[in-house]
Amino acid sequence: MRVRVAALAALAGIFIAGCSMLRSTPAEPASATPPAPDSLGQVAVLRAIGGSAVSGKIRVVDRGDGASVLISVINLATGRFRIAIHETPNCTSPNGFSAGPAWAPPAAGKRAEDLVPLLYADAEGNAEISLRVAGLRAGGINGVAGHSVVVYAGGDVTEARPDVPNARIACGVFERAQALAF
Repeated sequence: MRVRVAALAALAGIFIAGCSMLRSTPAEPASATPPAPDSLGQVAVLRAIGGSAVSGKIRVVDRGDGASVLISVINLATGRFRIAIHETPNCTSPNGFSAGPAWAPPAAGKRAEDLVPLLYADAEGNAEISLRVAGLRAGGINGVAGHSVVVYAGGDVTEARPDVPNARIACGVFERAQALAF
């Protein structure tokens, strides 16, 4: 029996010694140069307006002579939706009036209603699209910085008046996108 206990003790010693030799690999050092602030683009977090429950995000990132636009919207009713950029960076009114009129950058050569194609919600109420828009930028004269974005129920961009219900169901203000920090 003593031999068995001694053998087990020896095995335990080898196991412990082996474990003490294991080393964890240190984490990769953080990049010495963070990405340029404007390279991350602009992002608008959508909040519900007009009694809807819609939410989501729209991100605009410069790519060549245009921008990549990434759109993700949830809690939509089944159907079609229009997204338009607006002149004023303000979404405080309950019906979206504070966002001002629809806007399109001069370099895009399109009307505000035509910058983004119609969106269609799936059976779960989600709509996502990724597209490239020529002439649109994240910042600068043709940029979305300093603007808002509105989601419309249906296919039309409609005007709004203070305190009058309309087809605007979500609004967000574009802000500089932040790098993820862990």
